[in-house]
Amino acid sequence: MSPYVDYTIEEGIAHIVLDAPGEKVNILSGDFLKDLDRTADELSQNAVISGAVILSAKEGGFIAGADIEAIEEVDDPDLGADLAREGQRVLGRFGTLPFPVVAALHGHCMGGGTEFVLACHYRIAAEDAAIALPEIKLGIFPGFGGTQRLPRLISLAKALDIILTGRTVRSREALKIGLVDRVVAGKDLRGAALALLREVVADSRPILEQRRKSCGGWRTWLLEKNPLGRAILFALVRRTTARKTGGHYPAPFKALDVLRKGLSLPLEQGLELEAQGLGEMIVTPVCKNLLRVFRLSQRPKKESRPEGTPRKLRQAAVLGAGIMGGGIAHLLAENDIPVRLKDLRPEAVEAGLGHARTLFGKRAQKTGGGEAEVVKKMALLTGATDYSGFDQVDLVIEAVVERMVVKQGVLREVEEVLRDDALFATNTSALSVSELQGAGQRPQNVAGLHFFNPVDRMPLVEIIRGKKSAAETTATLFDLAVRLGKTPILVDDRPGFLVNRLLGAYLNEACLLAEEGVKWQSIDSAARRFGLPMGPFRLMDEVGIDIAAEVGKTLSKAFPYLPESLLLEKARLRGLKGRKGRRGFYLHPRKGKTRPNPKAAPLLDLREERTASAKDWRRLMLLMVNEAGRCLEEGVVASPEDVDTGMIFGTGFPPFLGGLCRWADAEGVPAMVTELEALSGLLGARFSPCNYLKGRELLLPAKP
Repeated sequence: MSPYVDYTIEEGIAHIVLDAPGEKVNILSGDFLKDLDRTADELSQNAVISGAVILSAKEGGFIAGADIEAIEEVDDPDLGADLAREGQRVLGRFGTLPFPVVAALHGHCMGGGTEFVLACHYRIAAEDAAIALPEIKLGIFPGFGGTQRLPRLISLAKALDIILTGRTVRSREALKIGLVDRVVAGKDLRGAALALLREVVADSRPILEQRRKSCGGWRTWLLEKNPLGRAILFALVRRTTARKTGGHYPAPFKALDVLRKGLSLPLEQGLELEAQGLGEMIVTPVCKNLLRVFRLSQRPKKESRPEGTPRKLRQAAVLGAGIMGGGIAHLLAENDIPVRLKDLRPEAVEAGLGHARTLFGKRAQKTGGGEAEVVKKMALLTGATDYSGFDQVDLVIEAVVERMVVKQGVLREVEEVLRDDALFATNTSALSVSELQGAGQRPQNVAGLHFFNPVDRMPLVEIIRGKKSAAETTATLFDLAVRLGKTPILVDDRPGFLVNRLLGAYLNEACLLAEEGVKWQSIDSAARRFGLPMGPFRLMDEVGIDIAAEVGKTLSKAFPYLPESLLLEKARLRGLKGRKGRRGFYLHPRKGKTRPNPKAAPLLDLREERTASAKDWRRLMLLMVNEAGRCLEEGVVASPEDVDTGMIFGTGFPPFLGGLCRWADAEGVPAMVTELEALSGLLGARFSPCNYLKGRELLLPAKP
């Protein structure tokens, strides 16, 4: 018997169990595939077997996907195609065994795991099953048969959606679209799989054939079952994909080609197209950069943890029930941490709890948990207008108004009721943690925990280490962020920390460009062409023009080489607030699309003499790279990897570029230093290349 795959035969049924030795999850590594291949050999030669059930022994799920390291190592298209062919061959064997095979899946079934169950004859899922083909997020697409088997099983439109978005399909939706044949409670999974198998074995006809055929209708026939309808569908999806990706990601378009051509061919020929296409994509710079982004997201779990022994956190409290406070409270309860939400005003507490309930409801809709799931999570949340119950909590997170005097007062108050070992985390986005520590009795227990808005969607959390923060405190907050599903970075207590310092310098420079006569809308357009989700002026509207102005002032005061643009202060004085006031550089109607504000330029006395050039955009990027170098020089963060993590997960820096430092390396650091020197002569000290950049060929370590 092989170490990854075990099976027993009982009454003619093979009970196959997947269990990678010494691992928390099953990964389809080369060794795993070899053992599956050997297992298929043995099963195919055993005349006693009349059917098989495949289960996972891992608590967390069926199979978590393919081996990322193996994908990273591929540097030749032919090698990539061969890798795909081998995966296709091995997994495909389970669909050609001389008896029916039922895959019984629970928990996460990702990537190659999904392709494995697609190769089986039937699929039965536990209620907690989460199924996905996320390869597109890594710059490739399913290469072990997924692009060919999925659209042959479910509707083409649904298959395209799943493959091109990489989104997760929950069990109830999977049943509805025909991806799985039955959904049962987790405790009943094995028994239900055996029952299904016995039904199939007892009846010579495929008993689920009719149900699968019914997962469509006349609209499906019009769009998918005739050449003209299929051509229209592919054209529509291609156009939508181009709009969403900006043309920066080649894998979705190659996947569309493979799907379109493969579906008109026999399965084997379609699989060959898939293998060849995967080989082409796996060596692209975009794939390598997206793989790096995935690695950055995993660093906090492995290699970037700070020193110190983390404590266990059993209960928490949040001060301030606004959007941020309510979002943080929701996140804690979502991850099964009881939390008390306090605000001075009862109506604010109710609003914060209501915000959390709304977020729970949205998730319950996705998971199929219904109102019962919402009630269960809301039971972890309580509201208060006083400090009752705070003597029981291990952690307090404050999310009150961004004024030092208010935060200091809150710290003094809450310390009177907290246990001596309770931690206090401030969600400040710019204020000094070290200054805040000075107001308390136990500064070693105080640190920064900076979430980004909206809390439920933004992955990054900055852990800010004040001058007196204990290692145990920062380690505990770091581990908490990981537990909450976030991507934390450890940041030193300097003005703006990391993300707001880089972002603030970039926004300020965009304003200076506009004051020089560059059309502000063209600057935003240049940002979108670069791959950013929005331009600097749209971002200032979203953040709030008053907040962006305050950040600019703070940075200019802390770093005199950064001249403060007066544009945002002028905008604030003339009534432009951004989204929260429905009017800024853009108009934000309650109903309808956001659109540029035609009165913004005249209201702000902007000349608007020319369109942003490539040099103008590069000027913004060079300033950010230089400021990142200064942060590394000052020890704000420990490594260029931290910079890239912060920019990708905190600002939406284009993932296909791999991060700000990766982009700088690709452009050439020495050339950037030369450009910065030229700009400093024209525009001042903010462009003087920092010492960290000088003499470096690369910011990131070269691969051995």
